[in-house]
This record gives sequence, structure tokens and C-alpha cells, in this order.
Amino acid sequence: MSTRASFQCHFPGCGLSYRRKEHVTRHARRHFQSDSFECPFCDRHFARNDTLRQHVRTHHEDKELQPGRTLRACNHCYSRKSKCDGKTPCGACVRRGIDCSFGCSIRGRQVQQPSLAVFFEKFHSTWPFLHRATFDPDHEPALLCQSVMMMGLWLTGQEDARIAATDLHSKLLVSIHQQRDKWEAPSQHNAEPPSPWPMATYQGILLQIIFALLKDNQGLNLQLTHELPTLPLQLLKALVRTCLKRKMFFYPSMVAQFENTLPDVYIWVGVEEVKRFALSLYKVCRSCRVPDTGASSQGRSLLSLANLQFALPDSDELWHASSDLASRLAEDRSAYCERNSGARWISQTARVLQPDGGFCWF
Repeated sequence: MSTRASFQCHFPGCGLSYRRKEHVTRHARRHFQSDSFECPFCDRHFARNDTLRQHVRTHHEDKELQPGRTLRACNHCYSRKSKCDGKTPCGACVRRGIDCSFGCSIRGRQVQQPSLAVFFEKFHSTWPFLHRATFDPDHEPALLCQSVMMMGLWLTGQEDARIAATDLHSKLLVSIHQQRDKWEAPSQHNAEPPSPWPMATYQGILLQIIFALLKDNQGLNLQLTHELPTLPLQLLKALVRTCLKRKMFFYPSMVAQFENTLPDVYIWVGVEEVKRFALSLYKVCRSCRVPDTGASSQGRSLLSLANLQFALPDSDELWHASSDLASRLAEDRSAYCERNSGARWISQTARVLQPDGGFCWF
């Protein structure tokens, strides 16, 4: 039996797909019924929670509804310790006419901490582009924190956690797309004023793209690449174009993001994060089938080795160190500068490994 997700949501800008028709039907209702309460035992929907509960008592006497509890609360409801429906925006903020934003607060420590632990245990070893020693869920930007929680929930393997992760993924994808003007470089060729790179935002977007590949598990083509749904593919293209336009993968630009007065360890962590993000993005691009690029027939992708104008990241042992990092870097400063010289940049290998006009093996 095929496990390919064959039922796709046709809501504009969504493109998510599911393996079962009833799952895509349930998902599609979210686009149109923002205040709907669904009966888990039949196909009935109700505008009010108390009406749903009365329906269950009358028509499903042997069933019992679980206490209503959302996996996340918006910042306003969380600070007031009030009930939040977890929607974007939530009903309470809509009624009050205030901005609704989500930080890292996922209601219940039993949800937050295990999903964080699972993320760093199962995901981080394969995709080590977050610095674990400095990652603080109470201070990270909302998008990155929620993306980490989403991935951790999915990797628990539990059905209810995976449903929650998929729902959060759907909401975050739409939110990222709607706010592209805040993180995407302008399409015009005019020069942008220098500004700090929103690395946490880009890391969160990359996590969403990886999740889309992981969740849908689409069939491979002859090049052993996967096809992304429409919206994640659009975000991937925009993310790559933005990073290239801002010269984020050019080592001198990485260093220029930090003032010389900052401690060496702070600069080292920042540069390493960009390097590891760039290589993870390259890995994703090589795994994706990108239509209408004009180069796919030769196995090329949105990013090439020639775009990676920096040396390989420093040792994983240093990256995962939780103590004495500053002193160890101070002892290694001259060698670190040598390791990042232009002759050691990954782009130097492109002439041999990815020659222009030749078949691309890498």
C-alpha cells in the first residue's frame, strides 16, 4: 500500500497534503471556521463549546470529552493566566482589540521541556545549526521557539503530538508568508542599508521547510530529490535569494556583523551559527526538486558550492562545549584565522566538484 500523501488542501497559499481524506477535510475547515468546535465522535460542528458538550451528552452517552486545553497560549493570555484558544490571533485578543503574539510559552511544562529535549536529542545531531549552550526558550524569538517545539513534538512519535505539530506548522507557514516583507530582501536591485541579519527568523523558516520535507515524505525521483508543497517551496526560494542578496555566505560579511569590541567567543558563536545554517540550507536545497529553474536536468539546486564563500565550521566538539569555550578559543585564535583563509573556502572546490556545463555529482 502506498504511503504517499495524496489528498492536498486547495486553499490558496496552503498546499499541505495528507494521506487520508478525512484528515485533509478536517484541516481545510480551519481555513473557513475559525470559531468552530468539532465533535471528535462524528462530523458535527458547533459555534459554541457548551453546545458541543450538550451534543456529546445527548448523542454519545458512552463518550467523554477531554478537558479543553490548548498546547500554547498567546503572550497576553499567558501573562494574565487566562484561557487562550491557541489560534492566531486568539479569540480573547480579538474581543479586546489588541495585538496577539506568541512567544515560547506552551501551556504545561510537561509539553515544553520534553519537546525541547527531544529536539536536541534527535534532531540536533543531524542538523546542528542552533547553538545549544546559548539557546534559551524564555528569550528566543517566537518563530524560532515555536519551530523548535514543533519539531520536538513531531519527533516524539506520539499521534496527538504529531497532530499538534502539524497544526502549528500550518499556522506558522501562513504567518511567515504573510510577513515576508519583514524578513525578505526586496526584489529590486537597489542596495539595502546595512542591518543585522535576523538569524533566528531564518533558522525558524529553515526548520519549517525541513519539517515539510519530513512530514510529507513524498516519493523520490531519479535524482533522489523530494518535492516540497507549494508554500514551503516559495519560502525556500525567497530564503535562498534573500541570503544571497545580503551576502550572508561570504565570510567577511559574517565577521562584519559583529563589532571588534565584542568578546571573541561571542563573534565565534555568531559566525559558526551562520556557517552551519548555510550548510544546512545547502543540504535542504540539494534534497529538493525545484521546478522551472532551467538547471534541474543537470541536478543543480538553488544553492551551489560556489555560493559558500567560507571555510568549514569549527569542530563539533567546540560547538557542543558547555564550559571553558572562551579560554579554549583564546588559545586557538591564530589557528582559527588560518583555517578561515580564502584558500580554505568551500567555494574553492566548486571548480572541480561542480564545473560549469558539466554533470553535477555533488
